[in-house]
Amino acid sequence: MSQATPVVVGEARSATELAPRNATEDAILAAARKALAEVPYDTLTMDLIARRAFVSRTSVYFYFPNKRAVVDRLIQQSFADMHAAGAPYLEGSGEPRLELRLALARVVAVVNANAAVLLLAAHLSGREDRLPPEWEPYIKRFVVDGERRIRRDQERGIAPDDISARISAQALIAMVERHLSMEVMRGGGDVNESIRVLSELWWRAVYSRAV
Repeated sequence: MSQATPVVVGEARSATELAPRNATEDAILAAARKALAEVPYDTLTMDLIARRAFVSRTSVYFYFPNKRAVVDRLIQQSFADMHAAGAPYLEGSGEPRLELRLALARVVAVVNANAAVLLLAAHLSGREDRLPPEWEPYIKRFVVDGERRIRRDQERGIAPDDISARISAQALIAMVERHLSMEVMRGGGDVNESIRVLSELWWRAVYSRAV
């Protein structure tokens, strides 16, 4: 019986849940990740993944029905790792300015480690003119948890409550995503300065009070 990984739509799994189940699946995912850094997605094949993973083509199909399923898992893993990296702020309850800086530094480290996969995600999303449903829950989770953190801080009285927590989270996450995709992943910007400025912009937008 095939153990091909089902496509998960409508829910976001944690990094632990997305981890390879055994050494063979790990080798397949690692081979695909490395291949994507060297060859275009359109030329990636299940045969190539199998050769690079040192497993049979049948073994690859045992875990994944097609190359898109392999890529979907890599992209989901990257999103889940980014979300886990953002925990100091998203799940925090301390000083938001410090937690923002730490969370963004950790997220940028994950982005750098998964640049080829995330650039492919941006390319495929643009080519399909929509966010694929297999990835959508992972993006929405950032907004939901960002909104919750902002609302908690509004209730604590350390952030003004005269603006929508949800719209703030949507706009600020879009800002961060856009900058990371245009500057950090493409290697054109100063990473440390990006972390400093993005975290400061977020803090000023949410926590500064009108004068």
